[in-house]
Amino acid sequence: MTHNRRKRSKLPKGERFFQMHQWLVLSAAWKATNVYERALYIELKQRYNGSNNGEIALSRREAEAAMNCSDKPVKAAFKGLLEKGFIKVATRGSFHWKKGGGPSGRSTRWILTEYPVDYPVRSLSPERDFMRWKAVHTKKTRGDESTPMGGREQPMTRAMG
Repeated sequence: MTHNRRKRSKLPKGERFFQMHQWLVLSAAWKATNVYERALYIELKQRYNGSNNGEIALSRREAEAAMNCSDKPVKAAFKGLLEKGFIKVATRGSFHWKKGGGPSGRSTRWILTEYPVDYPVRSLSPERDFMRWKAVHTKKTRGDESTPMGGREQPMTRAMG
């Protein structure tokens, strides 16, 4: 491994990495993500190079190919990441095949709220909308309205057992 002038090891040219901060992974929003949302976020984060936040290109079809799945979970994953505040749309993509592509035929450009925006104008601090996200429990699960069985408050009878 090569070293720079400060005796720090340098990665070979072309090798990049990204990190997942513990505060992000421990956030309520991240814990509420499903496997497709996590895979999509990692795919978006992989495309971030340190200076292109707001210009991260990823179309639905590219995401389907990268995640090796169909369009339904990819659409839901984009929606879930948007609702939880992990990503924002910088510019909405469009596809105009009759106009011959060009600038009007671009994929959506994304912003990772974990980082400051770089494009078109650099911001000083990240928005981190996902840190303010709160889970909304609207779906009732089985047993939500039932009475507890047994315990000190309600001793079980022979008919219950």
